[in-house]
Amino acid sequence: MENHTDFDVLVAGAGAGGICAALAAARSGARTLLLEKSPSIGGTGIHSPVSLVCKFHGTDHRPINMGIHRELFPHVYLYSTRDMRPTAPRLTYDETELARTYDRLLRAEPLLTCRTGEGVATVETDHRRIRSISTEKGTRYRVPVYVDGTADGNLSAMAGCRFQKGRPEDGAMQSATLVFGLKGIDRSLLRICEYQTRGGLDSLWEEMTALYLAAKERGQTDNPRHSVVAFPYPDGERLLFNSNEVLGVDPTRPGSVQEALKIGRRRVDELVAILRQHPAFQTARIDFVASRLGVREGRRIVGDYLLTREDCLGEARFDDMVAASAYEIDIHDPDGGPAVMVNIPGSGYYHIPYRSLLPADLDNLLLGSRCISGTHESHSSYRVISGVTAIGQAAGTAASLAALHTDGEVRKIPAPAIRFELRRQLQFVEGSVTKLQVEHS
Repeated sequence: MENHTDFDVLVAGAGAGGICAALAAARSGARTLLLEKSPSIGGTGIHSPVSLVCKFHGTDHRPINMGIHRELFPHVYLYSTRDMRPTAPRLTYDETELARTYDRLLRAEPLLTCRTGEGVATVETDHRRIRSISTEKGTRYRVPVYVDGTADGNLSAMAGCRFQKGRPEDGAMQSATLVFGLKGIDRSLLRICEYQTRGGLDSLWEEMTALYLAAKERGQTDNPRHSVVAFPYPDGERLLFNSNEVLGVDPTRPGSVQEALKIGRRRVDELVAILRQHPAFQTARIDFVASRLGVREGRRIVGDYLLTREDCLGEARFDDMVAASAYEIDIHDPDGGPAVMVNIPGSGYYHIPYRSLLPADLDNLLLGSRCISGTHESHSSYRVISGVTAIGQAAGTAASLAALHTDGEVRKIPAPAIRFELRRQLQFVEGSVTKLQVEHS
């Protein structure tokens, strides 16, 4: 077996969290390896996109997700995601452009190596540390610090970390969705033809939902979704639909996602047939159906601190803050009932503490995606790209500091030192900042 020890930080998973973790680690001076089991990078935001740039402003319209998130979506920072006027734009992105941005940013870092088609197969641990990982290609890597950038905490689970799944009473997880795009829509036949604004999009949703609910009453679909939701691409022509629900999906159970994809594809066809009853959609064509299922929930790794619903809705402020989230608690009911969406009150955002990025069972592993330590309810808020990019950037920054200065002991890195580096990377932070003091023997 080929062995490699020439990296400081290894990040598993190249979705939004893993990419941001790898970029942050490399920019902080660590020789960084990013591994992705799939042939291409990007995760959900590329392969199962919803087009919408989720909320990242506080109620005073101040951005609380900056840093790499701003590099990914620079065009939306001209506006506020808190602007609820009917004439305000809905801020969206094109996944093909995002993929190009990811590629450009990764290629620009001389200390960063990205390898696709190479997933983690086994993990060797010893005395609360990951000693090495081996990939499906038979290569072994041994580094001081590892970052789990997978959505479902795969690396952590392989390493033996404790985890939780779903809601506490029965482990059921949020519904999944297969997204799809439509083009060729005759907007002149809609009640309001401009659907790039909040008011126009709300009107579109009302028209589509009325058709859908009537068809559902006639038995034309068994989709449990209660409304039709779609978002316009920045070009103003195509629509991306986030409008079917598949229940009972567990991404950690073999075969679950594959079976759900079949159900999702059938419901895509059903919905398109229903929409074509509207004159505006009679000539519409399917632009694409996502290659992957949009899975909203997987493992949540048990960490030093469990972030809760009360923390989110209480605008929690932590001394060890390293990230923030402004997105609502947004639970797609595991039983198929209406989605529950609750705004973050007051300031409109909450802190994510460093302790929630620290797996309780290991000392040289960090959590850099939605798999951080939180409850079913809090997870429904920070799971979107705005929150995940901030989590990933914080994890990568901390990983670099630990690899270079504390022999990989991630708990020895104080939060003010992480915030110092994050501020240097133009990320939003609150709390004291102090450059890490390195002791020389």
